[in-house]
Amino acid sequence: MARRPGDDVLHAPAALASPVKPIDTTARPTVILATLAAIAIVLAVFATAATVIVASDVTREREQLQQRGAVATIPLAEARATLAASGSLRGLVDSLVAPLAPFSDADSLTVALMVHQWDTAAARHATFVRPDASRRPSDPPRASASELATLLHAVRGDSASEPTDLARIAADTMSDWMGVWRRFARSAPLPPLWGYRDGLPGVQSTFDLPVRRYSGARQLMQLNELAGRLALQRGDAATASLRGLENVAASRHYLDSPILVDFLVGRSFALAGARLVADAARAAGDTRTTARADELERLATSNASSLLALQRAAQRDAASPTGTLAMELFDDEKLPFAVRVEILYANVLGGCGHTREVLFGFSPERESRLAELAAKHRDHPAFGPMLELLPRAARTVRESPTSLLSPDVWPTAGVLDVLLPESVAARTVLCQQSM
Repeated sequence: MARRPGDDVLHAPAALASPVKPIDTTARPTVILATLAAIAIVLAVFATAATVIVASDVTREREQLQQRGAVATIPLAEARATLAASGSLRGLVDSLVAPLAPFSDADSLTVALMVHQWDTAAARHATFVRPDASRRPSDPPRASASELATLLHAVRGDSASEPTDLARIAADTMSDWMGVWRRFARSAPLPPLWGYRDGLPGVQSTFDLPVRRYSGARQLMQLNELAGRLALQRGDAATASLRGLENVAASRHYLDSPILVDFLVGRSFALAGARLVADAARAAGDTRTTARADELERLATSNASSLLALQRAAQRDAASPTGTLAMELFDDEKLPFAVRVEILYANVLGGCGHTREVLFGFSPERESRLAELAAKHRDHPAFGPMLELLPRAARTVRESPTSLLSPDVWPTAGVLDVLLPESVAARTVLCQQSM
């Protein structure tokens, strides 16, 4: 309110007579504001300190894990050489399965069935192709995966126990689904992302990319092996070798994928098939095929910790937005496609080793480098679609990390939610979950 002339004169005597009262009325708001400001400063200091401490803890987590022996300590050069040897696995597979040629292109129904298999609730994501339900075989295997695995151990001679329920489980080898498996196995190489729709609808980043179902495919592979093992017991080495070669041939469709879990599944299929081929070749006295199958088995059992060692080394180097190791490993054409993409993905999570990026969001420089790489390889059949997803994944970690956390870990219902900004707390939890 504007002051009028004479106000000072009129109020002067009262002010002189009672000097404390005016001080009280003017000081109370100041004290309140000062108190609130002090509280805010204290909270800010504690929150900032907590944020820095928590974020710094994330950057130190890997070193603590390594000291406890929870992280592989294989030297980088050794791990790289081991995985480079795995890169030659694909060529050996082609050489071994050459007797099955000529291979024909897979029909769309076979591809769709191998994505969905017999589980109608599976693969509902919009990015998967869908089979015509009326053309789905109606006699899926009845034996459980555990029953089949136990029986195979016994038939291979890996177990001292006598095979049980052999006739019941062996009946599954006559299922119409075995025809689907064998057509799939004898198909010409499929596109790296077979079974996914063009453009990957519904997928915004690597976090959204659904993986194929593997349990049914593994069961079909094991039933095909069982058919071969039973043939071998009857003295029919030719049929046993054929079944083993089919399983090795099926591995091609997974080994060519840029998705790591596909590659690992393909390697396990190649391993099981190679063992059956080797046993059949030994029974037939075919030393040349035995040697090639044994070599394939050796490559397929390469130390899985080598991949972990490369991932850790790449993530440590990528703690700096300008780190180059992940890019260098990606350019190593001796490494399998899926391994190269997975190691490059370390560049996304490398920010977990950089306190500033855990606090303020992953560096846009990471997105920029990944975007440049995606543009460079846009037309590559294996790398193009996957690399396009990586900068989006980095952006999601930076802008909306809470969207990547499951309800069982977020919100934490703990001190993180109170002291830290939501995005910082979420990135902290995400980084801890990703280690």
